[in-house]
Amino acid sequence: MTHLIERFTEHLKKGKYNTATIAAYRNAIFVFYNHFRDYPQSKITDELISSYLLGLSQTKNSRYDAVQTGKAIKLFYEVIFNKTLNLKSTGKIKEEQVIDVLTKSELVSLFSSIKNIKHRLLLMLVYNNGLKINEVINLEVSDLNLEEHTITIRNKAPKKNRVLRLPSKLNGFIKSYLEKHSPSTILFPGAGGDGYYSARNIQIFFQKALSDAGINKQATVNTLRHSFAVHSLELGMDIHILQKILGHSNIQTTTVYQQFIKINTHNIHTPLEIMDLPV
Repeated sequence: MTHLIERFTEHLKKGKYNTATIAAYRNAIFVFYNHFRDYPQSKITDELISSYLLGLSQTKNSRYDAVQTGKAIKLFYEVIFNKTLNLKSTGKIKEEQVIDVLTKSELVSLFSSIKNIKHRLLLMLVYNNGLKINEVINLEVSDLNLEEHTITIRNKAPKKNRVLRLPSKLNGFIKSYLEKHSPSTILFPGAGGDGYYSARNIQIFFQKALSDAGINKQATVNTLRHSFAVHSLELGMDIHILQKILGHSNIQTTTVYQQFIKINTHNIHTPLEIMDLPV
């Protein structure tokens, strides 16, 4: 990979880039590939890069640094791989991107293949509530309300907090996990019980679960969020309710999922069918 970064550096030197920008772009690519050092290039998807950039924007000292990293990665892919990433420099996926969705049978196989209760519950919550990877990482024990069957997804702006439903069938998994691991504050702490779980480690055990379940799709943890959205629409959920659950500020972002739903026409009845008409 080093030789590709050197090629990229030479391209920048020939362009209209100043020394500071060249150094910043070069460093951004080094850090990027170090983050994904356990991934073959073919497995670093647009969604994985999106998750990386969105996570970076929450840890960098300024949003500008994260956007600059996004610009560096997008340019690197264009120059080295002749590929245009379907992402904005902020890491947000462009609306026209085709997404992978796991079928319900694939999800059953996926969850069943995971023996580690912490990993299993974490991924089940992502799918059940359509969570972003950073949202599940930041969950706290106090966000769970098993009596009310709810989970609160906190936002920097409290007015934008989302209180979502927890089905009763998850209660057993949650109680078993809490009894076994006894998390104090963070619901899914990192190794050793301290600090937050890393997005990279979550992606790694998700990929292992895909392999163990025999699912051959270019899926990431964010695919569970997509699958929740598509399956909810197929079950008849109103698009505006789905928008609120997913936390989208713009309805256009949510309507992207409509192109992926598959409706069983045998279950659809026309208004005429329910009218009591004389023969």
